[in-house]
Amino acid sequence: MNKQKTAKVSLGRILLLVTALLIICTGSAVAQQSLQGLAKEYGLDWAVGRWTATTDNGTEIQLVYRWELDGHLITADLKMGEYASRGMIFYVPGEEKATQVSVDNRGGRSKATWELLDDKLVSKSEHVDAEGNTRKMGIMYSKVDARTMKVAVYGVGQDNELADEPWGTMEFKRQVRKPRRKTVGKDDTEKSN
Repeated sequence: MNKQKTAKVSLGRILLLVTALLIICTGSAVAQQSLQGLAKEYGLDWAVGRWTATTDNGTEIQLVYRWELDGHLITADLKMGEYASRGMIFYVPGEEKATQVSVDNRGGRSKATWELLDDKLVSKSEHVDAEGNTRKMGIMYSKVDARTMKVAVYGVGQDNELADEPWGTMEFKRQVRKPRRKTVGKDDTEKSN
């Protein structure tokens, strides 16, 4: 009788395992659409890259967007003077939107949603600084040409809509990474002789 009970338990565990595997495999088959795939589909992959701009007072701003994790994630780095932040942008299929979470070197954190407005990318974020103060803002990215991007910064109202006029605009230029030069060391020169 004990062997029958063991056989039933083992069969139950096997059925549970098979069911779990089917759910996991079916879920991953549905969730294969990557953020990179969506960006290409809508012609928005132009925004990924290294961008720089200079403010009126001479401060350089660097924006770097990089594909990670087989195109399911974009890392977003911002550096402006002494300020720096790092974020992750990912697609949430159930909500059909891209979300960003970021932290900065001053103890702040932010959460943003990304959406498409005509042919422009819009990020609406809420930033909480180290003291707990909250600020909402929107950033609109538009492609000027292959090497130029226009960025406009807006206030965001209680209704989560962008203000009518931007606080300011700036043009960013795409930076092309230079290939690393191979340095010839003493061992390399001896081998070539």
